[in-house]
Amino acid sequence: INRFIEENCKPKTTEILIGSGFSELLNDRLINYKFFNRGNSLTTHKRVKSINFLRDLEHCKVKIPPWSFQEPKNKNWLIKDTKSFGGNRIYNLNQRKELTKSEYFQKKIEGEHLSIQFFCKNRSIKILFVCNQFFRKNKKNPFIIETLISKNVKPVTMKMISLLCKKICRLYFLNGINNLDIVLEEKSNSIFLIELNARPGLSTNMIYKSYPKIFDKPDFLKKQSKSNLIFATKIIYSEKDISITNKNFRFIKSLEKKNIFSELPTENEIIKKGNAICLLHLSSKKIHILREKLKKMSYKLISNLS
Repeated sequence: INRFIEENCKPKTTEILIGSGFSELLNDRLINYKFFNRGNSLTTHKRVKSINFLRDLEHCKVKIPPWSFQEPKNKNWLIKDTKSFGGNRIYNLNQRKELTKSEYFQKKIEGEHLSIQFFCKNRSIKILFVCNQFFRKNKKNPFIIETLISKNVKPVTMKMISLLCKKICRLYFLNGINNLDIVLEEKSNSIFLIELNARPGLSTNMIYKSYPKIFDKPDFLKKQSKSNLIFATKIIYSEKDISITNKNFRFIKSLEKKNIFSELPTENEIIKKGNAICLLHLSSKKIHILREKLKKMSYKLISNLS
């Protein structure tokens, strides 16, 4: 990446925006600050992906799941890595008991899992989407995200979410697109903050479809989105090892024209069982129609590659 930047990018005209996966694995040499950063600083990315994030939230009295470095007696806990994203690096307690340097124990919170996409500018925020998170059926990794589906929430819940986003924005001086993973606890109707991802993630496609000039509108924060569409993004996972042969690749190329797939595999690529094949992006006015379309399109793609 550094070599590509040095050879192809001009300091005064190039802009950067750090995305999912990169922000969790950043090191001091990755980002060249000669370029304008449309997102958050390297310092912010590293801070929110460390144990200091939990301590910051406790200090500011933000409600988070109980956590500890000591093995809990109750089995209703998880092992979580500070650099987790997309549900990776989160394990059930019964899988192992020893922690690595970047891990800790976290109590499971039963409730509705939501992902909140919001935009920060000059310490002001705008909620872009509230999405339900749906996970893969995987005992070993119970929180691997498979699908995000946008939803409307009750005004009282939206108020709680907005206050939380504003507090986190001001705590870290956030900039640009960010998202929070939260759990809305069933019993108490309380919000527990799970993660802050200080960059765009799985919701990127739906954000840019609804806000195509998100970084260019000076009055963006004052405008409200008016759309009755429900948006979804699904990660299609491979059910077995797949080799993208010449025949398979012709089928992959035909999908590009549909404009509903992204991050498609390349020719001669080998996709291991359980790894992502691509992303599927759909929308509809009816949730049941959207779910059926997601199911059919996923099945069609996997069948053609098998």
